Formats: sequence, structure tokens, C-alpha cells
Amino acid sequence: MSDADHTEEQGESNGQDRVVDAMRMATLKPKGACWYCNQPLDNIRRFCSKTCADDYRIEEEAFNNPPA
Repeated sequence: MSDADHTEEQGESNGQDRVVDAMRMATLKPKGACWYCNQPLDNIRRFCSKTCADDYRIEEEAFNNPPA
């Protein structure tokens, strides 16, 4: 397998991971507060900042994929 093939496989895997992350985030319904820090929000947004969204995603991944 060439380096180009290996890089292409990694790119496809990363793309699939991003799609799964986006689908998980889309299932969260706006609740009037940030899903990570509970700061009050409008009824449209799920997170108050990109930092909270990223931290939520990281913790969600750790919770769903515990170390073996």
C-alpha cells in the first residue's frame, strides 16, 4: 500500500468521524441553555460558544468510548 493510499484512507475515516459528530450534535434539541455549561441561551442555539461545543463533543466521545 502506498503512502497516498494510506493518507486517503485516513482522510475518509476523519470525514466519517465528522459526519457522525455532526449527526450527534444535530440530535441535541435547543433547551434554552448551553448543553455544556448551562448558560442561558435563546431557543435556537445549543451551545454558547465553539469552546463549549468542542468540550461537549470531547466529553461525549470519552463517555461513549471508554479506554479498554
